[in-house]
Amino acid sequence: MLWLGPQLQRHISLTQSKTRSLNHLLLEGGVIMTSILLAFALDALWDSSKVAGKAQVALASLKAEFEANLVSCVKVRDYHFDNAREFAALLRERDDEILKLSDEEATTAYYTICSPRTFDALLGTTKSVISSGTFDILQDPRLRNGLDMFLNLVEDTHEDVQNMLYYMRVLGEHEVGLGGPWAHPGAPTSPGDLTPDTSYQRRITAGKLLQLLRSQDYIGRAKLYQGCASWYSGELGGIADHIRELLAIIKDLQN
Repeated sequence: MLWLGPQLQRHISLTQSKTRSLNHLLLEGGVIMTSILLAFALDALWDSSKVAGKAQVALASLKAEFEANLVSCVKVRDYHFDNAREFAALLRERDDEILKLSDEEATTAYYTICSPRTFDALLGTTKSVISSGTFDILQDPRLRNGLDMFLNLVEDTHEDVQNMLYYMRVLGEHEVGLGGPWAHPGAPTSPGDLTPDTSYQRRITAGKLLQLLRSQDYIGRAKLYQGCASWYSGELGGIADHIRELLAIIKDLQN
């Protein structure tokens, strides 16, 4: 066996000790680095999970809002469509048939002449998704463009509503000279608490209804109202179709 001097042995022993310390430090450093990288990966996975969760909540909220909007939109669209059909039928009635109507029947027929109803779209979730970070989560361009278009379509109907309300006022002013306006048969005694005496809310008679129907000035304006309502009804039909498309997109993204 090769004999080494005490000094050389101490040097070799010190070198081996330093080597073991360096290896230990490298191993410890590797473990720390791995732990840091794992922590970053877990954070990223958690953030991704939270983002996905927010997206699903947003989609579920949009779905509920558009389902409610579709029901309301179709209901108002059908109301104006049916109202226009009944108005046209009323114009074809003979004088003697109109005079046979009871006050309640005459009042119901009277309300087919001009009775605006509006689609008041629920927009809270749609606007929130667009204006918040949640909208950035939903990167699908079909949804992004579809939401923008929905808001534009709803905005476009506002002019039609204003036109209908204008002709309602015009017709009401004409009716005042004949003793009107008259109440709907199912109308409550509103304004009730604000104006307790609601005796002015009376039903139209068959004779007054016939007088309105035979006034060219009145019916001409009524037809202008019906034209606005018809246009509005058509736009609501387009909105309903667009809502169905949006619901299909949302269903696709949820899957």
